[in-house]
Amino acid sequence: MEDNGASSYHRFLKGDREGLVRIVEDYYDDLVRYLTRYLGSEDDAEDMAEEALLVLMNRKPAFRGDATFKTWLFSVAKNVTLKYLYKNNRTIPTAPEDLTNAAIEGDDALERCVREEKSEAVSHAMNRLPEKFRLVLQLKYLENMPVKEIAAATGRTVHGVNSMLKRSRKALKEELQKEGIHDEKS
Repeated sequence: MEDNGASSYHRFLKGDREGLVRIVEDYYDDLVRYLTRYLGSEDDAEDMAEEALLVLMNRKPAFRGDATFKTWLFSVAKNVTLKYLYKNNRTIPTAPEDLTNAAIEGDDALERCVREEKSEAVSHAMNRLPEKFRLVLQLKYLENMPVKEIAAATGRTVHGVNSMLKRSRKALKEELQKEGIHDEKS
């Protein structure tokens, strides 16, 4: 069954401008929250959310239904944001308070770090990770996206995302150890 976002988008593509209005009403706030975590600034996030919606309005990219509409929309917004950051020679900051609240499954050292609110160390560690690692960690633990949707949003297989998550958690743990946060069980 088609979700409401997809239905609204298909209506818009057929000429019903109310479809786009419905998308803005249903997804704008979530999109701004997602991009705020991604960019570290609500003002920048609002600008990029508007740019993403302009892409939908003007370029009308195809929604194939490989993921939920929300996942696809977030992917469009992420791509618009990455293009903007690249053109302006900017990097993506990591908001430490978001990672403090994220539960990182299966890794006691990371869970303890989060629980003890070592947000500055986590922020520094995340910022040193490659973009692809930061992205999958953010989608999984901050956006609570299922692995299947992360795969669709990033163009990877489910197996590839699981592998990337494992490598990302390991890399984050190593970076945290450089920050002086050690797993006492090791």
